[in-house]
Amino acid sequence: MLPEVFVALAASGGTAVVQAAGTEAWDQLSARVAQWLGRGHTVAENAELERLNGTAGELRSANGSAQMRADQESLWRDRIANVLEGLESDEQQRAAAELQRLLAPYTIPHARPHGAGVVAQGDITVRADNQSIAAYNLSGGAHIGLPTRPDPSHG
Repeated sequence: MLPEVFVALAASGGTAVVQAAGTEAWDQLSARVAQWLGRGHTVAENAELERLNGTAGELRSANGSAQMRADQESLWRDRIANVLEGLESDEQQRAAAELQRLLAPYTIPHARPHGAGVVAQGDITVRADNQSIAAYNLSGGAHIGLPTRPDPSHG
């Protein structure tokens, strides 16, 4: 079983792959991820690059489907975790450090709590799906569901 820090790193990798697909960063990121996954074997690197480009194509075809994005993030998270898990401890540490350096320019900046809000370095995205709520600033309560019926005595 992978240490939690490696699981988080794999998740960052899956997110970075999905976020970069279809952007100017794609060619560079996908080549670097394929190289990392291939671990120095040209045939394996080419196969990984083909898989990555297949992901980009599927995401393009899905027109921003949140479910497709989530599925692809999970797929690449698991793929990266499997590679890390298959390495010996020394190599695992080196590979994790390489992956962290590789992903640094592509990952979402860290956010930290600040009072009642959050301070983020860089851009943030707030997104909701599946009948959920996303908010930049929400004071008070929120409720998801059908509106309540008014009391007949109130007209």
